[in-house]
Amino acid sequence: MKEDRDFGYNEIEAFELVQRYENFIRQKKSFFFDVMEYEVIINYYLDNEEHTCASDAINRAIAMHPYSSEIQLLKAELYFTEKKYDEALKILNYLEQVHTEKSEVLYLKGHIYFNKGDLIKAEENFKNAVETCAEDRAELNYRISSIYFVEEELNTAIRYLHEAHRIDHKHFATLFDLGYSYEKVNDIDKSYYYYNKLLDLYPFTQNVWYNLGIVLTKQGKFDEAIEAYDYCIAIDPEYNSAYHNKANTLASIERYKEATSVFQELIILEPDNPRVFCSLGECYEKLEKFEQALEMYNKTISIDPAFAEAYYGIGIIMNERKQPNLALDFIKKAIALESEMYDFWLGLGKVYYELNRIEEALTAYREATTLNPDEPDAYLALAEIYLYQEKFRDVEYMFDELGQKFDGNASMKVLNAAALYLSHRRKEALDELKVAKRIDPTSIDDFFSIVSVINDDEFMDQTKQL
Repeated sequence: MKEDRDFGYNEIEAFELVQRYENFIRQKKSFFFDVMEYEVIINYYLDNEEHTCASDAINRAIAMHPYSSEIQLLKAELYFTEKKYDEALKILNYLEQVHTEKSEVLYLKGHIYFNKGDLIKAEENFKNAVETCAEDRAELNYRISSIYFVEEELNTAIRYLHEAHRIDHKHFATLFDLGYSYEKVNDIDKSYYYYNKLLDLYPFTQNVWYNLGIVLTKQGKFDEAIEAYDYCIAIDPEYNSAYHNKANTLASIERYKEATSVFQELIILEPDNPRVFCSLGECYEKLEKFEQALEMYNKTISIDPAFAEAYYGIGIIMNERKQPNLALDFIKKAIALESEMYDFWLGLGKVYYELNRIEEALTAYREATTLNPDEPDAYLALAEIYLYQEKFRDVEYMFDELGQKFDGNASMKVLNAAALYLSHRRKEALDELKVAKRIDPTSIDDFFSIVSVINDDEFMDQTKQL
């Protein structure tokens, strides 16, 4: 493979050699090229996926150099590219006995067996390829790791990457793939370590700063993540993804004013991206700058009339402005465009509840729990409605079905305690409140905002002792 062997030709020289070769063929003149020149020509065709030309060049090369194992290896590579694995293996089995660069033969055999799904033979050949590699063993380990990496066999990829790193501590691609692979297997601390090690060697690589920002976000180090995105942007002011991630990180930690500034910068870079305008609208909405939010949502729709989140955003603002019927229209439009968005159904339930259309609110909240059973808000809303309807047993049944899923949620405990107390099961209510207080000391106040405890001094005293 061309990237693995240095023929002493740069791209321009290789192109000129191919042009000379093609001119001889067109003019039907006799010519001679040595083995190295043919290797350059054939690799040029392989790299450009001109397989017919590569095949013709291989046949001409074999006719001129019938005993060249280098040309035979290129023929095997062509068969490999064309997925003619059995034909390739016949050549490689022969070359394994005669070719001086045995590691290249074994590497290609390993790749073929990997593609055929025979991982045992693939591993065996890769191992032998590394053992017989006389030069640049680090690069060979890296190339093998890339095969596993592409197919997301990440643990095996990491093993080969570590061997490559052991041999060459400064190899950029090895360090980068170690950082990325560990991020993919969710070993965030190791990912952080290798990205930082890479930046110590190559501090002006924007994509590494960008990936480090993602890792820092996963670690909950939001300020450092924003700083990493800033470094990325400083190196490459048009690295759009860094602006997106910086803005979204700021919004996620409720620094909406700063997020709006970043989204405004993004609008200059991506003036036709509806997502940017919609995200900016959401930030304005959170800042209660509703006119500006509406302007951004309408701009979003003008770019993409099917952008559901913009309709939803308008619906939320209409509800804030005490126009619930208009809010319903826009939220229903959003749901018609994207019917499986949890937030849309949650918002729909809230508007129905405020309109006192209780059964429709219940339907919306139940749909939300179906779409995302791991989010608590829809369950909390259902529990509040059941309490309002004095369906205390329904609250209990729902929490029983949820089991331990939301054990760390104080609001769930408070609502369950309210249902239990109102069902005259004070001891069980106290047990729930005790757990809720341990999670959040202010949760007792939440309980008394829901339940009016009248003429029950004993219960009041017991809650003070929790």
